[in-house]
Amino acid sequence: MLIPLSEATQDLERCLRSLADHLPPGCTINAVETYRDLWIAGNDLLLLDPHTEVTAGFLEEMQAVLHLHERHAVVTPRTDHAPFFGIGSQDIWTKIRDILPRYQIAPAAGHFCMLIKGEVLQRFGLFGNRDEVDDFICRINRCGYSALVANRAYVSSLNDDGPPSPALVARYPEYDRRIADYPKFQADPVDIFAALYAPHRPRILYDLYHLLPQHSGTSDLALNLLREIAPLLREDYDLYVGVGEDQAFFVPELRGYRLHEEGSSLPMVFDLVYKPCHMFRWPEFARMNRLAPRVAFTFLDAIAVRCDYIGNAEVRAVVGKTVQLSDLVFTISESSRSDFAAFYSLEAPMQVIYLGSHSRPATGDLAPGEYLLVMGNALTHKGVSEAVRQLGGDWPIVVLGGEERQPEANTRWLASGNLSRRFMHDLFRKARVLVYPSYYEGYGLPVADALALGKPVVVLDTDVNHEIAKNTGDPNLHRVSSSKDLRGAVQRVWDEPPYPPSPHVRRWADAAKEYKAALQQLLSNDIDVDKLRRRWETVRLVESTGLL
Repeated sequence: MLIPLSEATQDLERCLRSLADHLPPGCTINAVETYRDLWIAGNDLLLLDPHTEVTAGFLEEMQAVLHLHERHAVVTPRTDHAPFFGIGSQDIWTKIRDILPRYQIAPAAGHFCMLIKGEVLQRFGLFGNRDEVDDFICRINRCGYSALVANRAYVSSLNDDGPPSPALVARYPEYDRRIADYPKFQADPVDIFAALYAPHRPRILYDLYHLLPQHSGTSDLALNLLREIAPLLREDYDLYVGVGEDQAFFVPELRGYRLHEEGSSLPMVFDLVYKPCHMFRWPEFARMNRLAPRVAFTFLDAIAVRCDYIGNAEVRAVVGKTVQLSDLVFTISESSRSDFAAFYSLEAPMQVIYLGSHSRPATGDLAPGEYLLVMGNALTHKGVSEAVRQLGGDWPIVVLGGEERQPEANTRWLASGNLSRRFMHDLFRKARVLVYPSYYEGYGLPVADALALGKPVVVLDTDVNHEIAKNTGDPNLHRVSSSKDLRGAVQRVWDEPPYPPSPHVRRWADAAKEYKAALQQLLSNDIDVDKLRRRWETVRLVESTGLL
């Protein structure tokens, strides 16, 4: 074994002492200023920087990996801090070495320590100095030979490899692409999240990147839950809220939270990322995948895969695959869970956590309201326009959503989305009866809010509304079999005093406690490495096609 050494005598002596303690039996050291003339043909060549400290078994493992296959040409061990090979510290390496793959193909070799196969040197010749190492690696790669990192060998090093020379990049245009592609497509995800194995206060990212700049049932769920769960999570974790470029709309409701902006240059990974909504696009899932080794989200409903006018093949694939690949999936009703299972013919484990309400009746709210409130949005399955047509003009009506028809004296149409949460609360408070005519809901947050205020609510007789009736036992919930029956139902309840609101209304604080308990349990478990790798493989496959 020949080892080229530096001119620094003190470093040289320390390196030799360190190496001598860990050599395999029968192995000797020849310390030389240059190795070109002394290298014995056929022997493997170890290049070891004097600013290193080796560990027991490092050389045997490197040599074993080197000779696992003919195309393995150069092997570099793990180290403290170096591109591709750095792992943070020997303590972190000790914790994760056995869950890393034995080796990985690398885009380069580490100048601090590398073992080169003798047959490869015979075939391609020796290089004269360390500046020629990168050229050598690129040259042999063009002939089908690979450099590798041996994940179960470790050598501590104080030196980082410098940037490649412009001449090298000019000779090998693929070099920059290989370097850029490695963390994205080749590095093991356990390696990417290695820093999380060092002692630290766990970090949770509450993912709101998906919120559009408007109010909706999705944003209400996300913000209501955040308000209650944030103080609970902060007891044990560092909590960040992920926000996108269009989040100025929600600034008043996000004050006081630590924000992590989309595309942030801050190099941070989290122990868990939780999204209070399911995914419709691969980039959303890919971002979560990059940010944390544990991924959780709330599946709201399957309407986007049920209705072809809303979704498409990509949406169906994303919704189904992300449920299977995530560590923990919540849903807002048993109806949503069963609908997913029926659509995909897949019994995926989901934890049902029902929504809550912040609404509480004030003294003045006990008086009859002023109008009939019909709620939904412009989507067909919300049934708003049909409901207004069936109801006729016997009552003062406020309509939120739907397609505005010819103006009528007793009907006021409101466009959903840009109304403030305070305005929405007042809208509910002043209503006399709520008609929520949706044909499909995951739960129906307006139903929960209206019942919390003691308002009569008329809905279609669907499975999810059966579920709400069973859970609440609220006599103010009235179910009809068809939109044609809405008018008769409203006539029956309009002049009757409503039942008082239940004293056992489910609150967002109740939901937040259940979410915290589930997330806490997930964080107390080891990272599910198999699922983590399956998730990364799937995202990488999609990314490699150029679809992301």
